Amino acid sequence: MVSAERKSSITARFKRRISRSDPLWSNPRTRRDDSGPILSLLRNRQFDVVYLLITLTSAVDDYRKRATEVQRAIQRQSPAVAVRQRPVSLGSVTDYAEIYRAVNHECVSISAEHSRDDLVVYLSPGTPQMQTVWVLLVQSGLLRARMIEATPPDLLAPGQPPWREVTLSLADLPQIVSPGEIERRLGVLEARSQNLAVENRRLVADARFRNTATPIVAIGDDFSLPEHLLAVEYAY
Repeated sequence: MVSAERKSSITARFKRRISRSDPLWSNPRTRRDDSGPILSLLRNRQFDVVYLLITLTSAVDDYRKRATEVQRAIQRQSPAVAVRQRPVSLGSVTDYAEIYRAVNHECVSISAEHSRDDLVVYLSPGTPQMQTVWVLLVQSGLLRARMIEATPPDLLAPGQPPWREVTLSLADLPQIVSPGEIERRLGVLEARSQNLAVENRRLVADARFRNTATPIVAIGDDFSLPEHLLAVEYAY
């Protein structure tokens, strides 16, 4: 999850594992339904806006529904917090490069909306892939934000704060260089093109399985990614 202060928050939900813990999850240690990481954080820290980044294409769950459940739970618990859902198109929720490009694209837009606010990235709800992408975006300077993580309430030591800021400002830490704007846009377009190709192959396979008569055009060997990207650029 990412947040901004004036205060805003961007929360990433890309894998089924996240949906099991937000808004509530069955805690085997306490043997009860406890608040997930998002609700737990909002009990201890206030934000003006929370962003939920969700992927809409999933064969295992309805993430729009899950995000709406989280949104309603936040609004019941913290009615002053504005919650906004941001759909993200992903062909694979484990593809680091694709997640990086898609999330970076969304963060450019969110950062523009909150240019005078402090952004905060909440790492705890994320998958390993998502956490890696957040670190890359923040450390490269592409996303000007602070990172925080939280400890489940039942694992807190006496006097321990429920969340802490993550700092990677070590002198010997390798530097991450951000790409230029043109490279960023080309990366986003390339990822979208790859997603279209994956979806096209899925539809073709599904049509063959169902023995449908609906005509579907498959991407052939003569498909040219540079020409496709150029056509998309001209379309905008």
